[in-house]
Amino acid sequence: MKYIEEKRSILISAKELIRCARRGISQSLPLEENEPSASDASLHTKRRLLGDIHPLRISKEIDFLGYTLKIISQADDVCENSVTLICEGEFNPKRPKKEYREQLRGEAFIFAYILLSKNGYKFIKLNTVYVNSSSGEFERHEETVTPEKLEKFFEKCIEQLSVYAVPEIERVTIRNQSMKSLRFPYKAIRQSQREFMQVAHKTLARGGTLFATAPTGTGKTVSALYPAIRAMGEGKISKTFYLTPKGTTALAAKECIELFSFGGVSILGIILSAKEKICTENSVCKTSKKLCRLCEFNRLSEAVLALYNKKIPVVTEGDVKAVAAEYRVCPYELSLSYSELCDVIICDFNYLFDTRVYIRRYFDEGGEFAFLIDEAHNLPDRAREMFSAEISEGELISPTLSPLIDEHSSLNNAARAAASSFLEILTPYLSENVFTDENGRECAFAHLKEIPYPLYDLLSSLLEECELSLRSAFSAKDAQSEERISFIKSYLYKASSFYSAMNRFGDAYELFLYREDGRVRAKIFCIDTARDIAERLRRGKGAIFFSATLEPLYYYKSVLGNDSSAEILKLPSPFDSSQLSVSIMDKISTRYSEREDTLGAICKAIAAAVSAKRGNYIVFSPSFEYNRRLCEIFRKKYPKIKVLMQRRDMSKKEKEDFLGEFSKESPSYLIGFCVMGGIYSEGIDLAGDALIGAIVVGIGMPTLSYEREAIQAYYSEKFDEGREFAYVYPGVNRVLQAAGRVIRREDDRGIIVLIDDRFADPIYKKVIPNLWSGMKFISSANELNESVKEFWDGVKEEKKYNFQPSFTE
Repeated sequence: MKYIEEKRSILISAKELIRCARRGISQSLPLEENEPSASDASLHTKRRLLGDIHPLRISKEIDFLGYTLKIISQADDVCENSVTLICEGEFNPKRPKKEYREQLRGEAFIFAYILLSKNGYKFIKLNTVYVNSSSGEFERHEETVTPEKLEKFFEKCIEQLSVYAVPEIERVTIRNQSMKSLRFPYKAIRQSQREFMQVAHKTLARGGTLFATAPTGTGKTVSALYPAIRAMGEGKISKTFYLTPKGTTALAAKECIELFSFGGVSILGIILSAKEKICTENSVCKTSKKLCRLCEFNRLSEAVLALYNKKIPVVTEGDVKAVAAEYRVCPYELSLSYSELCDVIICDFNYLFDTRVYIRRYFDEGGEFAFLIDEAHNLPDRAREMFSAEISEGELISPTLSPLIDEHSSLNNAARAAASSFLEILTPYLSENVFTDENGRECAFAHLKEIPYPLYDLLSSLLEECELSLRSAFSAKDAQSEERISFIKSYLYKASSFYSAMNRFGDAYELFLYREDGRVRAKIFCIDTARDIAERLRRGKGAIFFSATLEPLYYYKSVLGNDSSAEILKLPSPFDSSQLSVSIMDKISTRYSEREDTLGAICKAIAAAVSAKRGNYIVFSPSFEYNRRLCEIFRKKYPKIKVLMQRRDMSKKEKEDFLGEFSKESPSYLIGFCVMGGIYSEGIDLAGDALIGAIVVGIGMPTLSYEREAIQAYYSEKFDEGREFAYVYPGVNRVLQAAGRVIRREDDRGIIVLIDDRFADPIYKKVIPNLWSGMKFISSANELNESVKEFWDGVKEEKKYNFQPSFTE
């Protein structure tokens, strides 16, 4: 929907009109975001099904709320009073879901209504065709509609539209105008902020991509949001998506938007939560929507309007739940529907990049969107997970082992046949590489550049049988029907995820095959994420990737879209190198084979570093097991120092309590032993005395694996930097993130100690931040202690205490 102020005209497509109307007139819950939605079929598909096509785009203008409403509709083929609309997607065309049918049929009704009003036909013959984009299978539905039926339907749709039309008019006449005159919310603008905002605004306004490394203290959040909001006010972009993998950065974006609002800008935003998190009914709709009490009434349009009238700058999960409870609507669907009225949507990476759960209402067709991608250094590994998929023999055969599935059922037979064929297809490849693992078990491994073609037929047939069985399960009325539906849905989701990955397979993918404990498992692994990420970015107009540790920039540019026209921006740290002491102990090895032998030397180095000043420190280790061993030895050697240890199985409260210890005032020592790449190595903000030092043990290199070796081989051939792309650069980022916990504010002072002989390699010097320019290479614990003492003595005189740990014990 788009309001043109100078013409007092509202433009809307038939697709959006039906989507808005369905929220008020449908008695079922709206379309779930992981289901296919109506979309135009490809030209190839249209010609294959219809031969000569006669597409037609028509429009109709009516008076609406004192404005002119122009509805634009199109059909794939029109021949006198016969209309055909084709819908293509990854679904079974013989059994398209109800929500799916409602959307396409509604669009057909709108087109028919406009056509009839222009030509005066006594009836219209409608053809809706559903096509599976992979197999090419299709199903045609025909019906004849009268003018009376079309008129009644059209009036119902228009009645629902006012809920969304009024906010759109206000967006153009009030919100955009206030954004255009938005002032920077702080008194002073740092030079680095000014540069960031100028380049970001240019990128978003004209379209394109920017990669920016902006060190801590730059003010990245406001520097990204400010130009985006100005660009919205100028009409350059229609909506901003602030994408982040962490709740802490989402809250920072929320606070920034609230700051704009307090400054007089009219703006609406929302933080989207995952369905599992926001649902108040334990996601019973995954089994059957009939089980959800929120299906009894459809007051979604009323709930959206109620939430809109609150004029909350940034709607949170709590706000959505409160309104959803009042109107008895699905909170997840309410949040998605309300987001259409928002200027800024704050959400996780997967809402754009995950091909299974992305927000289809925005990204099926795309728009003039701005993508602000915070903490972008996390995206490469996250994207690999999103684009990869796996399935095992055990998962395929699971229906035969479930008491919910009748042993004589067609699904049971299909699952048994699929598992048998799976083994038959893949076992020959595994016979070439059989070995015994460290536990004495016989294993096998293989990796393929192509997917064996019979796998496509296997999965396609299995998916068809799953859908048939699911349909039968819905009609069953026995006591276990709900559990059975849930089981089949999970089974179908697993199989369809793997099948979708098969259809994306290409040069940037490999198929890994494993046999462990006699079971065969197949994994489609995305090696190079650039192509898939670039495809997702095309759903918007401009993208800003930014992080404090986007180093080296050319590496991230290569894996996050590989756009040759993308701009690169490297900003200096706003802090001074005198605020930080950086020491590199390059005489100690932390290689896996030598770790046990050097634990004592590392404990000695830790004591040497912290003994110069009482306060709070964190030691970052390469793994949980190593972290445990190091903590145990240190605690035994220095029992008077308070020590905390991060565990793999910590509860939410334990995690919060762990972090809370660093906020307590104490004249003593506190050392937290944590894992690099874990929850405490990034995303936490321990300013001032809450943290005065970080000791990083190891180079953060990812564990050796088949996947990492495949990445190394791929990038060795592509850029001759296989080791760097697979191991070094991801490891460097973990180090930079962990060390970056120390200096968070302008008055912070602290120390960083890096322990590993490989830090002497020139490759690490290329990615060292400017803030570390005064770093020193240290050869012994005594030298480290003297260097750190010298730094603290230069900061200010500290009160001395009787007890000092000895690193020479």
